[in-house]
Amino acid sequence: MTYLIHGARGSGSGIIEAACAELHVDYAVRDLDVRAGKNHDAAYRRLHPLGKLPALEFPDGEIVTDTVAILLTLEERHPQRALLPPCGSKARTRALRWLLFCATELYPLVEMIDFPERFSDAEACQAMLRKRASAMWNERWLHVESAVAGSPYLMSEGFCVTDVYIAVLSNWDMDPDWRQKNLPRVKALSDAVRNRPALVPVFERHKPGADVPGEA
Repeated sequence: MTYLIHGARGSGSGIIEAACAELHVDYAVRDLDVRAGKNHDAAYRRLHPLGKLPALEFPDGEIVTDTVAILLTLEERHPQRALLPPCGSKARTRALRWLLFCATELYPLVEMIDFPERFSDAEACQAMLRKRASAMWNERWLHVESAVAGSPYLMSEGFCVTDVYIAVLSNWDMDPDWRQKNLPRVKALSDAVRNRPALVPVFERHKPGADVPGEA
């Protein structure tokens, strides 16, 4: 059984690739040229009506979109690899809380920072939006920093897929010097995730600047 990941280098599809790599399942990647707008072509819009990345295609043709939905589906189908703590545990509650925080409070800001023209036609408004979104981005990362309870991972119980999400996002739209000064635990978490044996090639493929993360 081989999963097909529709994504792009440098985008949020790297989170799904990392999850599949940790699960040790077979997967293939179909990269879309987001700079050329291929994610908005009719063919891909049939998979994801909004043209967003990633989308995961199962061998039977079933399509799952949206990163958290994909991660939860993979975790349910491959429980033996423990992408998340056990159901009903306090650790799982914390893992899901911060997974959704990243998805709903952090990820949307990336689009505002990278593509403010999608939200306003006025250049002055675009500049103000980017500035405010950038400030909110930094402020919200401080909440993640305070939540990191493990050494080096988010939870003292050890690695989970929420760590992958944090590691990917923490390298987007982030001043390295600011991260080093203000997010030492997030940086240590990110470094640990990036150096997990199964994930080294995934993060190398998606290293910063590879493509346009805000499209995801």
